[in-house]
This record gives sequence, C-alpha cells and structure tokens, in this order.
Amino acid sequence: METKYCTNCGRAIQPGEFRSANGTCGECAAKAQSASVQSGQYSSKDWLVTLLFSIFLGYLGIHRFYVGKIGTGILWLLTAGCFGIGALVDIIMIATENFTDDDNRLIVQDSRKSPNYGYSYASSNASSGTKSPREDVLDQIEKLAKLRDSGVISQEEFEQKKAILMSKI
Repeated sequence: METKYCTNCGRAIQPGEFRSANGTCGECAAKAQSASVQSGQYSSKDWLVTLLFSIFLGYLGIHRFYVGKIGTGILWLLTAGCFGIGALVDIIMIATENFTDDDNRLIVQDSRKSPNYGYSYASSNASSGTKSPREDVLDQIEKLAKLRDSGVISQEEFEQKKAILMSKI
C-alpha cells in the first residue's frame, strides 16, 4: 500500500489510518467539523421536531415559538397560521431545509450538520488495486478544484494546496 497525503495540511496518511472522503486526515476533518459547528452555520434546533410541530400544530404557530420567532408565533396563533396558507408554506420551507431560526441560521437535518466521516477513501482502480502517486495526486487536485468551484475554498487556498500536492509527485 502506498502512502496518501492530506489534501488540507499535506501530512502523510499511513495505510489503514483514517482518511475522509475529501482526502483530509482525521485531524483536519475534525477541525473542519468543529469549525462549521462553532461558526453557527446551522441552528441548534432539531429539524424533525420543528417539522412535526409545523405539521401537527402549524396553525397554532408552535413551531415558530420553538425556533424563537415569538412575534410571528403570536401572529400564527391569532390568525390560525395566517389562515392556513402561512402554515403550509412553513411546512414546505422546513421540509426543504430553507426555514431559519430567530438568528437566521438554517434548521437542517443532523446528517447535514455533522456528515459521517466514517467512510475512508476507497480506490476506484479495481484492476490493479492501487494507484500511482501521480494518479493519486491528480485525483486529489481534481477534488480540490471541485471544492474551489463550489466555493468551499478560495482560489488562493486551492493554489497553496495544489503546490503542496505537486511537490509530492
């Protein structure tokens, strides 16, 4: 087995050691996970509870009280969920994960808050079972390009990590 390298810090990842789906070592994956939780990107309110409140008690605005939107919760309570239309819109918004709490943080499913890093990188080269270091680096650069294109990392970060990877060929 050949040594793989973390796409974030460049540290060597030994065969059998944890490696996330995007090619980062366990340490970098844990740091990224804790950073996204600490940044407040997503609400701490439970998505399923919010959805169930909305479905069964939406006309009373209970889901809005639950997520901290007290003002609109009172409005929903007094108008039967704005005559049912607002309650229906809320159900759709919550189900599609576009509903926010009082701090404008999205209420999403737990799987989106903390993705499962338990799956390690699997080689797709079934014929030989291993990749050359050059192929592995090119695969990792391709993954970095996808992260850059989706806006997860900046062009500058992409260039830095690409330079680290290219030096390993």
